[in-house]
Amino acid sequence: MCVSMSLSTTLSDSQATSSQEPTTVEKLRGLPWSIFSNAANTVFAQFTFFGSVFVLFLSDLGMSKAQIGFLLSLLPFSGLVALFIAPAVARFGYKRTYITFFTLRKFITAGLLLTPWVLSRYGRETMVLYVTLIVAGFALARAVAETGVYPWIQEYIPNSVRGKYSATNSIYTTLTGLLAVGVAGFTLGYFSGLTGYMVLIAAGVFFGLLSAWAATFIPGGAPDRSPGRQASLMRDMLATLRDANFLRYLMGAALITLGTVPMGSFLPLFMQEQVGLAASHIVLIQSGTLVGTLLSSLAWGWAADRYGSKPVMISGLTLKLLLPVAWFLMPRHSPLSLPVALGIAVVVGISDIGWAIGAGRLLFVSVVPPDKKMAYMAVHYAWVGVVGGLSQLAGGWLLSLSANLQGQVAGFTLDPYTPLFALAFILLLGCLWLLLGMRADNVYGVGQFAGMFFRGNPFLAVNALVRYYAARDERAAVSVTERLGQAKSPLAVDELLTALRDPRFNVRFEAIISIARMPPEDRLIQALIDVLNGTELALGGVAAWALGRMGDPRAIEPLHAALDSPYHSIRAHAARALGALHDTSAVPILLARLPVEQDKGLQMAYASALGNIRAREALEPILKLMYATQNEGARLELALSVARITGDEHTFVQLVRQMRDDPGTAAAQALAAFRRRLQRLRSGPEAELAALEAAEGAFARGHLHEGAQRLAALLHQLPSTWFEEHGGQVLAECARRLEESGESRQEYLLLALHLLPLSLTPP
Repeated sequence: MCVSMSLSTTLSDSQATSSQEPTTVEKLRGLPWSIFSNAANTVFAQFTFFGSVFVLFLSDLGMSKAQIGFLLSLLPFSGLVALFIAPAVARFGYKRTYITFFTLRKFITAGLLLTPWVLSRYGRETMVLYVTLIVAGFALARAVAETGVYPWIQEYIPNSVRGKYSATNSIYTTLTGLLAVGVAGFTLGYFSGLTGYMVLIAAGVFFGLLSAWAATFIPGGAPDRSPGRQASLMRDMLATLRDANFLRYLMGAALITLGTVPMGSFLPLFMQEQVGLAASHIVLIQSGTLVGTLLSSLAWGWAADRYGSKPVMISGLTLKLLLPVAWFLMPRHSPLSLPVALGIAVVVGISDIGWAIGAGRLLFVSVVPPDKKMAYMAVHYAWVGVVGGLSQLAGGWLLSLSANLQGQVAGFTLDPYTPLFALAFILLLGCLWLLLGMRADNVYGVGQFAGMFFRGNPFLAVNALVRYYAARDERAAVSVTERLGQAKSPLAVDELLTALRDPRFNVRFEAIISIARMPPEDRLIQALIDVLNGTELALGGVAAWALGRMGDPRAIEPLHAALDSPYHSIRAHAARALGALHDTSAVPILLARLPVEQDKGLQMAYASALGNIRAREALEPILKLMYATQNEGARLELALSVARITGDEHTFVQLVRQMRDDPGTAAAQALAAFRRRLQRLRSGPEAELAALEAAEGAFARGHLHEGAQRLAALLHQLPSTWFEEHGGQVLAECARRLEESGESRQEYLLLALHLLPLSLTPP
């Protein structure tokens, strides 16, 4: 009585509010109450109609599988009433309808507590009729309540957090469910006969009423009493039959329901009869499902909000395909039976919550228009109810037909449940094929979504994502941003984009460097282009460098535009980036600017870019710039550009490293390699070989100046026709400069040693 009065008072207060939709702040404030209500209702569900407890209760009452299937079918079949009561529910109010009938069904459930008395007083047939009436009454009240709750759910959960809400709700309900399953298993093991079931049902009713009380604090769900609403609802319900995407969704829901509901409903009996598990162990198997749900809820919810509903839904459905095969192949009457069953149950939990979050979000966000939610939800609920009821009947009927199936084929055990598993696999496969064609809100395709977990290092990425949101200061944020780039995983893209907009300069700087490590991706490329074209000069040049490092041709056009930037640093980085991209279309621009440019940094950038592009026409201006440049490091970079155009970058860099450690020996070894090649390609150049051996000997003794002079003389002595044209051009320049400066201009010595063997041509 007190509970009813409290509910009525709260309800009347809430319905007195405006019929306008609640604000987002009000919705967010109500979500914890929704989660609390769902958690309390989980206890009710596990202890009464929706867990293994109820199936085992009916079995212990002596009911046949067909009778159990019939009773279970009443729950979904009652959903048909949604088609007829939808207008009345809208007028009465979604919230008021839900809470009224949600509360009523708990009192109806309390009638199950009289079952042992009815059985002992009036016999089995009357007891079956009594339980049937209780289940039917509960099913009807449930159907009316859920006709109101689905439009209400679409209203009070903001789409922006729908996946996160689903995941959080799943975690709390799963933890509650784990506790409930543990209590149920202990209770059934402790009490004998029907006493344990009565204790659980009584506790379930209490938690059910607590759930109804909590739901009164959720906003929204006001009555819709607009004129002509009833006729409009009927028209809208008929219009749903012309919505191809909605019909595809309904067909997919039908296939997965027909495939999984019978298998799930009769799984406790399969475990008891074929696998040989005790009732208390069968109830504990649900804990495996709940653990799988708990472990994966946040990941599925996060993925649904970020990447869209469809990839999550299809991923969950694909996992479900494995389950019939796994149940069929599991060991029976073995010490391994329970551990294996628990392991499979974990996968069940992972797949169930993936499907539930993906399909539920898809329904509310992409399939059902918000302005027609009552009509669409009524049709959806009625359809799912009909299919769910048929699935229960079909499951019981199929088990009755295959009751005598026993034997082995190719070492596999056949039993009455084998057709159930086979049907589930076939229907799930059909569902997968059908739903792949759904229109949805997904940012990525299903294949792209799956591929994210096979590109880069997804484990490092996930670890970095968690650390990113936990970073408390700039140093930590910079460090974790670096790790995001090191993961090279598409999973880190959104966080890198967020870091690029961080108010802390060092985090933004690190974000650009980290993005440069990533595989090319549309949003990352565009973000770098935006920074390049922005007003933050300190980052614009770094963004140009990053675009060059990523190597994506989409960066070429904005980099060309950046060549005309008023800022030298951006022009220099843009030129170098175009060189890194090997953009031959930039050669005329760079070639025209190099001889006339006065800024040393830009001169170096243009020359380096032309070297990277391997522009042979740039050899002469680069050689002139190298001769005029005073900085030793800059001259070495220019020599590398020449080597890229006429020789081989890798061997040149190796020679540079060798010359730093022991220049004399390195030079002598390089000349020895050239001598062997010369002897192989040109027979009888006695004078040239003698001059070559003299230079080689001078370098070997560590006489660098003498060696450089002898090498210059050798270069003058060697016929130009022996060398490739551009290589010969560079060698002639090296001869002049070595003769002039000796070993002090090491870049000429390096180029000569590098190009002599590479430019030598056969006669």
